[in-house]
Amino acid sequence: MKMRNFVKEKLAENGYVLGAFVASGSAMNCECLGINGMDFIIIDAEHAQTDTETMVDMARACELYGMAAFVRVYDPNDLPMMSRLLDVGIHGLMVPMVESREQADGIIRYVKYPPLGKRGANGGRGPRWGMYEDYTRQSNENLYTIMQCETKRGVENIEEICQTPGLDCIFIGTADLSQDMGHPGDVNHPNVVEAVETVLNTCKKYDITAGIVTGNQDAAIKRLKQGFRLVTCMNDQVFFRTESAKCLGAVRTGFAAQ
Repeated sequence: MKMRNFVKEKLAENGYVLGAFVASGSAMNCECLGINGMDFIIIDAEHAQTDTETMVDMARACELYGMAAFVRVYDPNDLPMMSRLLDVGIHGLMVPMVESREQADGIIRYVKYPPLGKRGANGGRGPRWGMYEDYTRQSNENLYTIMQCETKRGVENIEEICQTPGLDCIFIGTADLSQDMGHPGDVNHPNVVEAVETVLNTCKKYDITAGIVTGNQDAAIKRLKQGFRLVTCMNDQVFFRTESAKCLGAVRTGFAAQ
């Protein structure tokens, strides 16, 4: 039985991948996104309530449609938890607030097996209870590791971070980056724009996939044209709130106009 990396396959085929943050903890939302052709989802365990058992159900829903399920962990220093999430079959991790090569190396030690890391052997859902052939090698090749650059210090150290063996993607969190740089929410501030370009160009230099967060289709298109290859275009709960508000407002306005 062979392990697949859906994101790497689609990057090779299309040159980019589109994803969504799923903060609802809903496997049904994951299934809807998979039906629509989303390439990956990020289960948000940093800012949302989802527990590990629910994550497994969400990952299963994604697998039905060839969509990758990543988890954004809540604590970038809880390294053993990262190993555990991979042990239960998550397809990869997003680690927030990575600021140094030392921190990046520590993450790799817990998400990769020897010789790249020190992740412990297991016989759980990750290796499909022994069904994956040569699981340690397949895991090192196929489980996806994303590190977030979202602080001024992270930008300053991006050259060293991008040289971390086993790193697949650097993902810019523009909200936290702009806040840390003293321009909260102003992603168009010249200093923030320059920092984003620095990270993007460094990723290209070291052949690391450059990713970034966006909240709508226009912003996603802009970032893709800019050169980012892994882009989130929505958060499921935010999308539900804003779109339901539009529908409700349109009905009330339309009825009042009669």
